[in-house]
Amino acid sequence: MLVLFALVAALCVCLWAYNQFDVPATTVAITAATAKSVVGIKAATNVCVKITEVATSFDGATSTNAPAVCEFMQSTFGANSPGTNSTSVTPPKRDTGRAETIQATAAKTWTTEPTTLTLQRTLDIGQYNGVVVYMHPFASPFIVIGGQGAVLRITSPNNVNFSGGLVGEE
Repeated sequence: MLVLFALVAALCVCLWAYNQFDVPATTVAITAATAKSVVGIKAATNVCVKITEVATSFDGATSTNAPAVCEFMQSTFGANSPGTNSTSVTPPKRDTGRAETIQATAAKTWTTEPTTLTLQRTLDIGQYNGVVVYMHPFASPFIVIGGQGAVLRITSPNNVNFSGGLVGEE
């Protein structure tokens, strides 16, 4: 019985092993009425990425402002991959003791929108005290297939700054 328990425990550790990382995006300026991809990630070829969390916050100071439209999008990155017309972000891994390196590339603040974008989820988030951390359910995570990507795109009716990011795992 003890041997069986040890085998099951070892199997669970192997199945649950992953390389988790963050993609931070701090103080990204949003221009009123202009859609902007604020943070995104592209999976390496033949390596899928599981997005487990998306965080969004704004620094709006007027409580009567309409909410910003936050769109979580899939992207083929046919044009403007992370680092092209955007600011590259090196995703820091959460377990620094692991020898593996993060294979995915990431960026923030696109000046030209990436292509092709497919809407997955939309949320209206208040610019004044508006904070949302969406954690994808364990049973239905958002999977980015190898060579593809995901971005958070925001359209705000007012000039405002965004801070937030993504959490993913390979």
